[in-house]
Amino acid sequence: MPNMSAELHAAVIAPPPVERWDQPIELKTISGAAPKPDIGFVLSLIAEDSTLGIIVIGESGEVLYSNNLARDFCRPDAVTLEGYKISKLLPGALMVGGTLILNMHQPPYGCDCIALISGDGAPRYCEVRQRQATDEQGRRFNIVMLDEVTKRVQALAALKDQEARWNLALQGSEIGVFETDLRTGHCVASDTWFQLAGISNWHGLNAEDEWRMRVHPDDMPRVLTADEECFAGRIERSETKYRFRVGESEWRWMRSILRVTERGADGRAVRMLGTMVDIDSLERAVQHARAKEEELGTLIANAPVAMAVLGLDGTFQLLNEACYRLLGYPNGSLQGVNLWKLSNGEMLSEVRDDIKALIRGDVETYVAEKIYVRPDGARVEIVLRISLISDHKPGHARFIAQMVDITERKRLAGLKDDFVSTVSHELRTPLASLHGALALLTSPVLKGKPDDARGLLELAFRNSTRLKQLVDDLLDFQRLSAEQVPLEISDTDVVELVRETVAECEPFAARFDVTYQLNAPDREVSAAADAKRLRQVVANLLSNAAKFSNAADCVTVSIDAEPEGCVIAVANHGRGISSEFGSRIFTPFSQQAEHSTRDREGSGLGLAISRKLVEGMNGEIGYRSVPDDQTMFWVRLPLSAA
Repeated sequence: MPNMSAELHAAVIAPPPVERWDQPIELKTISGAAPKPDIGFVLSLIAEDSTLGIIVIGESGEVLYSNNLARDFCRPDAVTLEGYKISKLLPGALMVGGTLILNMHQPPYGCDCIALISGDGAPRYCEVRQRQATDEQGRRFNIVMLDEVTKRVQALAALKDQEARWNLALQGSEIGVFETDLRTGHCVASDTWFQLAGISNWHGLNAEDEWRMRVHPDDMPRVLTADEECFAGRIERSETKYRFRVGESEWRWMRSILRVTERGADGRAVRMLGTMVDIDSLERAVQHARAKEEELGTLIANAPVAMAVLGLDGTFQLLNEACYRLLGYPNGSLQGVNLWKLSNGEMLSEVRDDIKALIRGDVETYVAEKIYVRPDGARVEIVLRISLISDHKPGHARFIAQMVDITERKRLAGLKDDFVSTVSHELRTPLASLHGALALLTSPVLKGKPDDARGLLELAFRNSTRLKQLVDDLLDFQRLSAEQVPLEISDTDVVELVRETVAECEPFAARFDVTYQLNAPDREVSAAADAKRLRQVVANLLSNAAKFSNAADCVTVSIDAEPEGCVIAVANHGRGISSEFGSRIFTPFSQQAEHSTRDREGSGLGLAISRKLVEGMNGEIGYRSVPDDQTMFWVRLPLSAA
C-alpha cells in the first residue's frame, strides 16, 4: 500500500515560507518616558485589520497593546487586553530579564504553536511568531504574533486517528475475505480465510470448493437458502452462521456475511464479496448461557418454594406452580402479567418502591416480611426475597423472586408465646404461695421440728426455689422476645451493685465448694444501666461460674473502667466451653452436652436472657474460654454521661 500518510501530512500542515522573526530590531522613533510605545508608530507596522493577532508586551510582562484578533484569541470577553499580565493570557508564558519566553509545542501539530481555550471551551491552536523592539531609552518590547492554525491541527489529528484505526483493523483482525464469480464458480480468498479453515498450503485451491466441503451437512441447506435470497435480490445481504470443519476434524462456528457486487441484465447476482469470522467461542458461550437458562427454568418450575422471574417493570417471565398456589391464581394465568397490578396493590407498591435500591446497586438482596391478600380475600404472611441478576447488557437485567409462606410458622410461634405466657402466669401464683409456706416452715421459728421433717422441708424449699426460677426465666424470656420488658436506664454504681450481688450469691456458691473474689476499684464506677436487670445478669454469670467450677476453686470477679465503657468480668476454672457449644451458647434452651455438666440445674435461658438485657442497655456481652483451663464471661456497658 503506498505511504499516502506522509504525502497528505505534507499537503495539510506544511506552512508557507516565513521570514525570520527572531532578530531584535530597534524602534528608532519611540522616545519619551511613556510606559508603552507610540501607538501611531506601532500601527504603522501592523494594521488593526491584520490577519494575525498582535500583542505588545513591556519588560514587566504587562500588555501595552493588542489588536482585535488577539483579544478574540485570548480573552473574547474582555474590552481590552492592556494591563493584563501576559502569563494570564498565554499558557506557560514567562518573563526572564525583560524577554518573553513561551512554552510552545510542535508534535503532534507539525508547527510551533500554543493551545488557547475559546469561549465554548474548545481548544484553539495558534502558530506563534516573536520579535523584540527597543526604543531610544533602551526599553525592550516583546511583540507576539498569533496565526490561527486550528483547522490544520484538526486535519492532521483526524488523519492520524484514521490511520491508527485502519492499522488496528488490519492487524490481527482474523477476518477472512473472499470474492466469487458465480458464473464460473471460481473463488479467490485471502490468506486469513485459508488460515481460518486450517489450510496451511492453499496455493492452487478453489476457496468455493473448500467451503462447500467443510460446511456441516446439517447447516448447509439453511445457508444456501439465505444466500439464494441475496442472489435473487430479495434481501440486501446474507448473514449466516454455521459449523465449519477446521483442518481435518475440528468443528468450529463461523459467521459469513456476503453482498452482491455485480448483477446481470436479469438482476441476478454474477459476482459477490463476503467475509468469514470465527465465532466459536462466542457461540459456545451463548449456547452455555441458554443451557443455564433452561436449567434455571427447570429448577424454578420444580422448586417447592414459590419462585418467579420478572422483568424490571415487574412483568412475570417465568413462575412455578408453587408461586401460582401462593398468589392464589390458576396455573398459566400470570404469564406476561405485571406483579404490581395483582391484588393487595398497596403492599406491592411498597415493595416496588423498596426494590429501587436493588437497581441502583445499594443492596444485593431485598428481604422483607409482608402480608399478601389473595384474590379470595385470604391473608398470607410471606417472606419475600428479591435479587437482581444481570449480564451487564442493556435490557438483560431481571428480578428473581422467592416467596415463602410463613403463616403457619407465625401461628405456631404465637401459640408458643401464648403457652409460655399462660404457663408462667398460671404457675407463678401457686408456686409463690408454696415457696412462701416452705420458707416459713424452714425458718428458725420452727426449731422444734424433728430433723427428718426439717430435711424434707429444706429439700422441698430448694426445689420450689428452682421451679420458681424456671418460671421466672420463662416469663422473662417471653416478655423480652415480645419486647415487653421496659428498661429503666439511670446512673448506676457498678462497684456497689456487683459487691452486693456477690454477697447474695455466696450461699449458692458454697453448695459447690466455691468462693468468690472481687477485684474492684476503691472508687465509684458509674454506668448507664437498669440496676435491677444488671443485678439479674451479674447473678446469672456468678451462679454459672460457681456451678461449672472445679471443687474448692475461687471465681474471680473484676470491674474495670475503660474508655469504651465499664467492664464486668467473671472468670472460673473448669472444663470450659466446647467450640460446638460456643456457636449457640446464647441461644435459648441451649446447654452443653458433656456428661459432667448435664447434672447442673438450669433452664438454658439464663445467657439468652442476659444477652437481651445487656443489649437493651446498649451494652455488649461475650466470653473467652480455654477448654480444661479458664473461662471468662464479660459485660461492657457505656459509662454515665457525667
